[in-house]
Amino acid sequence: MKRFAMLTSCLAAIGTAGCAAQAPQTTVVAVTYDPMEPAAAVAQLLVEADQAQDEPKRLGRLIAAIEGLGARPADPTGDPLTGWRKVAEMPQTPPYRGRVLGPAYKAGMLTPGATVRLPQLFDGGRAARVAVATPGQAGLDFTVLDGEAKPVCPPAKARNRQCTWTPLYSGRFEIVLSNSSTNAAGYYLVID
Repeated sequence: MKRFAMLTSCLAAIGTAGCAAQAPQTTVVAVTYDPMEPAAAVAQLLVEADQAQDEPKRLGRLIAAIEGLGARPADPTGDPLTGWRKVAEMPQTPPYRGRVLGPAYKAGMLTPGATVRLPQLFDGGRAARVAVATPGQAGLDFTVLDGEAKPVCPPAKARNRQCTWTPLYSGRFEIVLSNSSTNAAGYYLVID
């Protein structure tokens, strides 16, 4: 079931999370998302921020929403938010953080025929989520493999997709993205 959430400069709501005090006038960034898929929400916000480079106020609100969901870069050296903050007009009120550790995100580009394999550790008994979104029309081949190279979610072509599972035991998994198209494709990957 899809829910509609309002993410303001003061509020980043998942489910019933709230805000201690709301500023009298806030600017709203509205995102439709499934509360069971916060990684997909972060991936979509990253795509929207990528496309809002000519709108400094909107870009600032989108960055605040990403931060409000607790997302952090998986690799700080490739963090797109660093450059985006230079042109963004950030809201005055910092976002509410509902999670101690939020999803990590990574931006990347795949040339035609290229594949990237990202090893990742996930805790046993806790829900694991991996989401990918592409800002262009190209879809990437996306799968997550367990320690025995078996897919934990069905492999699929994705422009905006999330894989969710609960590992029985803590262990290493591999996220695989491939570009089978004839054009380079950018992507945002979110791991939670």
